[in-house]
Amino acid sequence: MRRLITGIVGLAITSIALGQSWTGAYDAGLKAAKGNKWEAARKAFLQAKAYRQEDTDKPTMLPGPVTEQRKWRNGSPYSPNFLAAYSSYRIGMEAKGDEATSSLNTAADELETLINKKQVSREAVFYLNAIYGRLNQPNKKSALAAKLSDPTWKVDDEIIAPEDLSAMNVGITSVTNSGIVSTVDASKLGSPMNTGIAGGPVPVVSTKYALIISNGDNKLPGQTLSHAVEDANMLKDTLTTTAGYNVDNIVIVTNANAAKMAAAAKDLATKMPAEATLFFFYTGAGANVDGRDWFASPATEIATDTSSMLRKTELFAPFTTKGISVFAFYQVPRPAIGGHYFGEEELKSGRVSQMQSTMTDGAVYSIFRGGKTVGVFADAISQVLTDLHSNAVPIGDFGWAVFRKIRQGGVGESGGGSRQTPTLPVLQFLSANSRF
Repeated sequence: MRRLITGIVGLAITSIALGQSWTGAYDAGLKAAKGNKWEAARKAFLQAKAYRQEDTDKPTMLPGPVTEQRKWRNGSPYSPNFLAAYSSYRIGMEAKGDEATSSLNTAADELETLINKKQVSREAVFYLNAIYGRLNQPNKKSALAAKLSDPTWKVDDEIIAPEDLSAMNVGITSVTNSGIVSTVDASKLGSPMNTGIAGGPVPVVSTKYALIISNGDNKLPGQTLSHAVEDANMLKDTLTTTAGYNVDNIVIVTNANAAKMAAAAKDLATKMPAEATLFFFYTGAGANVDGRDWFASPATEIATDTSSMLRKTELFAPFTTKGISVFAFYQVPRPAIGGHYFGEEELKSGRVSQMQSTMTDGAVYSIFRGGKTVGVFADAISQVLTDLHSNAVPIGDFGWAVFRKIRQGGVGESGGGSRQTPTLPVLQFLSANSRF
């Protein structure tokens, strides 16, 4: 009997010791993180993981009488795996060169592992998306967006950067049964957002401009977009009524050749002040030839013949060389041409966000809206801008909202469905919280 009691006591002591081990290591990780000692924080979270391996989003009950149950850290999730990955992300963002790349790759691998375990949290998605952007991996960004379910897993966010939490509050939000993204709570944003009077025009920002190229006509088989003109007109109306753009600052170019497209870009850039913001929307055909992106014109007959096309870098150069932030959206079919797809080319300079209406090898679909046929992507952009009703829309949040608007279906009279999947914005020298 004495041996039995001794064994029970020994097991109890061992259990308490183990509990103290993981809780002690975890608390040490939190303390180190709050002091911006990310190497020490990661080491401590990995130590906690060694004692208690799996993350959980449920409260942890501490030992004690059933009548006096206590929750560890007031019911907080237990997230050593996520927080170790987050620590590696912070190390990578503060490091340079190979050290930065190595730490960010480690964080990405660990976050991918959590997502593959169905531990899809908004924080894991947010930082994985940021890492792909930092490492210039747009294909991984697209693949992430295509396979994600709603992020319902909860993590311990005690040491997450407050500005990141603010950005997440809008970008990854719940969707109603009708597929409509919840209305933005402006008070949760990291910086002020002027929403104007509900239902009325949003205050105009004089430094915001828009260039919309509507090139629906071309001679490429299966790539004409008959709704291109309607897309352009719809977006112009939306930008002026719900996004704070002055109607005089919006230029629409329809069925333009390469020279006309280039001239429109140069003329608008000349009028824009340095450090201004450009909303750029192109609806039509495009191609990637030898790794370079091109905009097609009505005269384009062969996808590999660029003589009638305009190089993407030539169109953007007048803006990027003035320090103008470009937020670009492309409603372009993306068939393979010699193994390449439109959208593969990344710019080498400038502050630019680029979002494609469909995945590689995808088609562009349309729906019926207000008695007119419009592109699904253009329609989603218009609807989300209307939902947000703001003159300072954060691009990261906006990209997620457009993605969901299309993927969830229930869009307009005939629905959008999930046949078309847009990419998330690929950011260059812009943050997810950059506004347009």
